[in-house]
Amino acid sequence: MELQWIDDFLALCQTRNFTRAAKARCTTQSAYSRRVQRLEEWLGAPLFYRESRPVGLTPAGEEFLTRAYRLREDIFDARRAVLSTSSHFKKTLRIYTTNTLAATFLSAWLIESKLENYSLIVASIAGCLEAIKRKHADIALIPHFGDEDAMLDLQIQEIGTDRLILVSAPTQKRAAALSNNKLNGSVMVYTPGTTYGMQIAAMLDRHRIHIQESPVCESASAEALLAQVKAGLGSAWIPEILLRGSKVKRCAVPSFFDIPYNILLIKPPQDRNAG
Repeated sequence: MELQWIDDFLALCQTRNFTRAAKARCTTQSAYSRRVQRLEEWLGAPLFYRESRPVGLTPAGEEFLTRAYRLREDIFDARRAVLSTSSHFKKTLRIYTTNTLAATFLSAWLIESKLENYSLIVASIAGCLEAIKRKHADIALIPHFGDEDAMLDLQIQEIGTDRLILVSAPTQKRAAALSNNKLNGSVMVYTPGTTYGMQIAAMLDRHRIHIQESPVCESASAEALLAQVKAGLGSAWIPEILLRGSKVKRCAVPSFFDIPYNILLIKPPQDRNAG
């Protein structure tokens, strides 16, 4: 299994066309097709119906899609964790957090907490939790949407709140709008398997709302989506904490479209044998 095979697979899932996927992956169609075949050979099953237009996913492809994003994120989390073992400090506090919190909330919290000589590792929410549970991290700051099972035995403190908001730029021509349980306009989404993506999908499902058109963009990064929102390319759910000082505005949608969450400070489980 190679990381580029996963990226190749995801590109074809997004484009449903071998020519466009090969172009997106900056390679020739023949070389791209060979790499997709190697992935299928490694997994032991065909992933795509090549005769259909657009290209369709087989049941094996649908199953692999549910895991591919997580596999990719786990690989990068592993790399970040290994790189973080090297430190300029003889002994340092190891802090894990997400990219959004690292770019916004964290600095003020560090000043308030008067922490010094720390190593900062940016990872996915799942990667932060895994690092805490394995005691590879001393503390972690993560957004939390109420999944209590994931927090079992961990030391938890609520240190902030935020929410995901569907926003668009004033210059956007087709901002997202709700009509007859259908969300119309140019909408950008988070990749399947991401925490934000699952929370938004669950909210839409609860209210039986469907995104009418194919998303104009899909990304795991809130910062990447926000940059495209600012350019007027589409509407997206963005953490409010990222919107400070921005000219983007909340779309004209019901209040239940806002998805609140807590910002938690997490520490590893206490040693039950201590003392």
